[in-house]
Amino acid sequence: MKFLFLLYFIIHIAYANEPHKSSVVPYELSIKELVNIQNSAILYGSGEKMVHVFLDPLCPYSRKFLATIANSKNMLEKYSYAIYLYSIPRLHSQKSVAAVYDSSQPLNTLLDIMLQDAKLESEPSVTTQKTVHSIAEVARHLHVNKRPFLLVQE
Repeated sequence: MKFLFLLYFIIHIAYANEPHKSSVVPYELSIKELVNIQNSAILYGSGEKMVHVFLDPLCPYSRKFLATIANSKNMLEKYSYAIYLYSIPRLHSQKSVAAVYDSSQPLNTLLDIMLQDAKLESEPSVTTQKTVHSIAEVARHLHVNKRPFLLVQE
């Protein structure tokens, strides 16, 4: 029995140390994918260089990132940010995402939620559901597994 346990342990360590293949989508293909959802982007900033950002409005790291941008005149002048809301399931932010996309002023609503900790929620409309679904499909294809997720367009 001890031998089997030792054998299992050695095999497990050997497998754990094996390099795992990373599935990275090539840059050109990523940019082409983003074109499909660009009309769903919330634009922020006025710079020439475009940065595509996937955020969750309730994610503390996404909030810190957006606060950094909002507090830096230089970052807002140097870059334009195309923001896509992509929920992290464990944060249950779907109703906050819906509040942003259903708002008449999505950027202001997003800033209120993320920077002022406003508790804005709504049930998603059919249009919002389609938008969220399209963004989620592209995000899964691009392997967006953390927020914020940034892709700088050259």
